[in-house]
Amino acid sequence: MSDSVKKYYEMVEDGLIEEKEPTRPNLNNYIVSEGAKQEAYTILVKYKEESILEAARILKSGRQ
Repeated sequence: MSDSVKKYYEMVEDGLIEEKEPTRPNLNNYIVSEGAKQEAYTILVKYKEESILEAARILKSGRQ
C-alpha cells in the first residue's frame, strides 16, 4: 500500500475524516459523441448479449 493510502486509513481511524464510498457516474447524464454511439450500436449488433454482459461485468469489476 502506498504511503498516501496508509495515511488516508490512519486519518479515518483517528476520526479526522469520514470514509466515503466512491461515487458512480449517473449514466443518464453521460454525453457521448456520435462516433461512440455508432460503435456501441455496432457492438450490440455484432456480439451476443451474454458476451456484452460479460464485458460489462469485467469493466465494472476493474473500476472498483
